[in-house]
Amino acid sequence: MKPGERLLALCGLLMLLGSCATPEQAPLSAPVSLDEVQLNVATRPPVLPLAVSISRFDAAPAETGGLRSAVNQVRSVERRFLPYQLKLSLERSGWFGPVRVLPVLDPGAELTVRGVILSSDGTHLALAIQVEDATGRVWLERDYLDSASVADYTRDPVFTIDPFQGLYDQIANDMIRVLADMGEQQIRQIASIAEMRYAAMLSPEYFGRFLNETGDRYGLSGLPAASDPLMERVMRIRASEHLFADSADAHYESLYRRLGPTYAWWRHYSNELISGNNRLEQMDATRGATPGTWYALERVYKIYQESRMNEDALRELTDSFDRETAPTVTDLAGRVVELTGTLTEQHQAWRQLMRQYYEETR
Repeated sequence: MKPGERLLALCGLLMLLGSCATPEQAPLSAPVSLDEVQLNVATRPPVLPLAVSISRFDAAPAETGGLRSAVNQVRSVERRFLPYQLKLSLERSGWFGPVRVLPVLDPGAELTVRGVILSSDGTHLALAIQVEDATGRVWLERDYLDSASVADYTRDPVFTIDPFQGLYDQIANDMIRVLADMGEQQIRQIASIAEMRYAAMLSPEYFGRFLNETGDRYGLSGLPAASDPLMERVMRIRASEHLFADSADAHYESLYRRLGPTYAWWRHYSNELISGNNRLEQMDATRGATPGTWYALERVYKIYQESRMNEDALRELTDSFDRETAPTVTDLAGRVVELTGTLTEQHQAWRQLMRQYYEETR
């Protein structure tokens, strides 16, 4: 290919890259920097720390066709990676009890966190977050948007600091703000309703009578006696559920550590690609054939190639994780069970085993 033809080909490619680099959904507000957010760390342990379940994030509908579809393949990684990043912020705060990332919603969770990835390209990150307690009260329902600059990547060449760490800390702080305004009685009621909702999942005909359900809200009409044999059985199963949830969370930790370095490099290259495109768009078109512009084209194209290589590596790693998810060996109220398949498949099998075990031991 002649130099002139090569330049035209690169220019055509970069026009496509420009459309690829923009987020899937336009930000709902101007990008902001949350780098200065300070996590609100508890000075003493809470009286009754609420357990938090973070379900695997959803993603905004992806566009198909062209180069944009290649970027969307990274979403499979981010749906699992970003919840774990939020988990780490919640744990560091010291305001909450066990924080677990799960592939599906936990019906007996004291606090549930759901998320939707609105946009993520290494330069901007936009998440829609909803936090709800066991009573059905919504603590948070808002969008979070953060932006990262080239400096956020270059100042930490080994990527030990997430460029969007301030966003996760802001979510944690907003949750802490709601929790701090609650009294001990309110917190205990959340924990009690969570227990009853879990029990009603196993035996709605017996435990459903202890719950008042009005729309999306739950209250208590009473509690079973402390010596109730059915409730004792439920609590034994619930203890096994926590062990199983810890196993699932450990799988996500493994994925987080395996994918972390490759994902960090993908975001870095994506950020450079977008920055390079923005600089090219600002250049005078009459300078298109100057050496400086040619170097810029070559540089952006090289970054694009590196970004695609990381996309391929991420896709292979996450596909490999799904194929090789280790069987979970856990204890179901004294019975050792082994579950195989993906984490979602293991959770579905676990729910069936719990109901079956409860019915068998009534």
